[in-house]
Amino acid sequence: MRLRIPLAIAASLVLPSIVDAAPITGHWITHKSKAVVRISQCGPGLCGQIVWLRQGVDSKGQPVRDIRNRNKSLRGRQVLGLTTFSRLFPSGPGRWSGVMYNPDDGRTYNGSLILTGANSIRVEGCRSGGGACGKRNWTRARK
Repeated sequence: MRLRIPLAIAASLVLPSIVDAAPITGHWITHKSKAVVRISQCGPGLCGQIVWLRQGVDSKGQPVRDIRNRNKSLRGRQVLGLTTFSRLFPSGPGRWSGVMYNPDDGRTYNGSLILTGANSIRVEGCRSGGGACGKRNWTRARK
């Protein structure tokens, strides 16, 4: 007699092991392929840094700056090389939580990176102090 495992049950047994085995570190292509963020070890936690931008220069041919930052003194810094995730620590299976900065709106968020597969993560964040929340799916960049 052959043992048959329904596909849904088999997938539920395989996916957690893929998520547990896959590292979250590496290069990730953001929503709408606007940037690539490198997730790496930074001190005791993980951080994320912008390492590529689709539009790396402005209309004058100058590097794109962090012009929407709420802190006016930081608006002159370049977006390329900017740390967008910091103090990311494990907060559950396949999940890391910490602080996120979005140069598109100049806001800081409390958020999480959730590994949803070996080559996919979901980025979730809510404005610091409460308020609007959002989520985006990213894919791992190929080597």
